[in-house]
Amino acid sequence: MSTRMYGRWERPRSAGFFGLTWGASMAGLGLVIAIMATFMTTRSLPLTGLSITVAAAIFVPLVITHNGRTGWEIAVLRTQYAMARSRGEQVYHAGRFSRIPGTARLPGLLADSRLSEYETAGGKRFAMLHIRRTDHYSVVLRVIPCGKELVDQHQIDAWVEGWGQFLAAQSRGGEVVAVTAVVENVVETRLKQRREVARLVRPDAPEFAQAVMREAAADVGGIGVRLEARIALTYRAIGKGRIRRDVAEQAREIGQRLQGVLSHLARAGLPATPLQAWEVIGLVRSRYDLASQRDVEAAGPDITTTQSWDTAGPVAHQDRWDHYCHDGARSITWEMDAAPRGAVFETGLEELLRPRADVPRKRIAIVYRLHSAAEATKLVDSDFRDALAAEQTERGIASASASLRVGNTNAARQEQARGAGLTRFGLLVTVSDHLQADLPGIEASVKGMTDASRLGVRRCYGSQAATFAASLGIGLILPEHTSISKRVSA
Repeated sequence: MSTRMYGRWERPRSAGFFGLTWGASMAGLGLVIAIMATFMTTRSLPLTGLSITVAAAIFVPLVITHNGRTGWEIAVLRTQYAMARSRGEQVYHAGRFSRIPGTARLPGLLADSRLSEYETAGGKRFAMLHIRRTDHYSVVLRVIPCGKELVDQHQIDAWVEGWGQFLAAQSRGGEVVAVTAVVENVVETRLKQRREVARLVRPDAPEFAQAVMREAAADVGGIGVRLEARIALTYRAIGKGRIRRDVAEQAREIGQRLQGVLSHLARAGLPATPLQAWEVIGLVRSRYDLASQRDVEAAGPDITTTQSWDTAGPVAHQDRWDHYCHDGARSITWEMDAAPRGAVFETGLEELLRPRADVPRKRIAIVYRLHSAAEATKLVDSDFRDALAAEQTERGIASASASLRVGNTNAARQEQARGAGLTRFGLLVTVSDHLQADLPGIEASVKGMTDASRLGVRRCYGSQAATFAASLGIGLILPEHTSISKRVSA
């Protein structure tokens, strides 16, 4: 049993009057002033009553929240969804008989993405994804996590500490927008093992040795589900002037940083290798079209002879309010609503990550949005001041909670001063299955796994296609594409 626990996470929240946020408090104060000005200038009770009604209609949805969203957020989201539905933006058709025949580009937020491949000075080839709307560049790394079996607890603690140092190192320069860690359960086809064994076995090897290797490739045991892990690093454009607009220059700058990234990950017990272009194409293709997984794994590097980034998307999809249909499959994505309450051990997400036969295709993506050192200093000081203000204005149970927040934010200030990084994080859980899948059963399974991990999650209503793409772990950062103003958010 581990004696080291992890926690002290706090959701940033500005302190205002009566436990409200600072923005809601200022809005309420402005509405009160407007009501008083109306009465003083008109001396009309009907007009004053009308202004009070209008102010209440504006203010009440701003302070009442449901599932972490204000009333205005919910109203805007439903309006945007209804407008998109009326314009037919929910439905996507590609392929042979589409408006652009022969292509199946990725839909939605990934539509303007471009994939290219470059080589580092050390000879490592890596794929780089450029999302032009936000001018972000992403590199995806395949990771082979070290298991905890027969590993001493101090080594596990050292790996966790190494992961924290890795995140802190990436945040110092301010170039990394986010780090996305993905752990995915996929159906086991055994094709990768057989191809690897065929590569390793020499024709002149003893027959017995060849038979043992073939048997090992054919019998992987377990429940027919394998675990894959990857990490995506998303960079903002590096440099100035022409360099910022030159994709090749960006690849050169990122390639120079890759060796340091791989070294940091190795110290965290996460040996990593950059994915090449054909691997990224196969990854995305098999997630949008579940039936293509066997063909993609059988093709291997030869997939580029028949597929490209312009054909990696679905032939058809439909973005519905509570689920996402794509190429004969159905996916549901949940987002983290609340972090685990209190401190947890390093095994906190073990139940959620463990492969299960009843949920064979499951993807957990943890998105770390990094602050630079300069931003972190300002933010931890601001959070501490807001926590002190909340503690002085709240009473009862709220005051006890505010006191805990003061302790947590003060600890964050001290740790940041000693060199730790400051990170916002969120989590997406995506489950994919065939169209005839048992959706209530899937939801019950996910609820049980998240409850065991002490996570609060909610379904991503009205944004299933976007969150599905973000959970792929290829560099799409949703907060950079938000369509709702922060003024009406919680």
